Amino acid sequence: MSDFAFLEQVAARIRENRTQLKDTEDELATVNFRIHEIPLKSPTESTFAKMIGQDYYDASVDLEKAREKLVAQKEELTVKVKDDIALFITEFTSHELIIPLEPNPKVAEGNTVFHYKNNTTFSNILAILSELLGLSPPILVKDVMFSASEIVIKVTDEYEAKQKFLSSINEVQKTLSIKRK
Repeated sequence: MSDFAFLEQVAARIRENRTQLKDTEDELATVNFRIHEIPLKSPTESTFAKMIGQDYYDASVDLEKAREKLVAQKEELTVKVKDDIALFITEFTSHELIIPLEPNPKVAEGNTVFHYKNNTTFSNILAILSELLGLSPPILVKDVMFSASEIVIKVTDEYEAKQKFLSSINEVQKTLSIKRK
C-alpha cells in the first residue's frame, strides 16, 4: 500500500538531497578553482615565504583530499536522488495508492473541492510531481487542479467530480509510468 505520508517523506528527502548536491557542486567548483590556481601562485608564494623566513605551506595535498571527498559525496547524493525519484514514481503509480481525502467534498463557486484529511498539506509531493510532469504548481490535469492543500474539480456534481478525479490521477500515473522507463 502506497500512501501520501510516505510519498511526502520521499519527496522531502529528494528536495533535501538536491539542495545538498547543489551545495556540494558549488564547493567542488571552488576547490577545483583553488587547485588550478595553486601552480600559478606557488612560485611567488614560496619565494615570498622564504624571503620573510617562513615555511611555505603547499595546500594542494589538502585540496586534492577535499576534492576526492566532495566527488564521492556528489556521486552518493546523485545516486540517492535518482533512487528516491524512482521510488517516488513507483509508489505514486501503484494501484494501491492511498490519497487521504476527506470523503465529503465542498461545493463552492461551481467547483467541487476535496481537502486532505486533517487539513494536511503535501507541498513536497506537489513540488516533485510538478517537476516530473514539467508543470508549475498548482497542477492542472483534465479540469482537476492539484494543490498542496486541496484538489479542486471544475464541476458541481459530486459523482462527476469523482470520475474526473479518478481520470486525472490515472493520467498522471500513466505519464509517470512513461518517465520510469
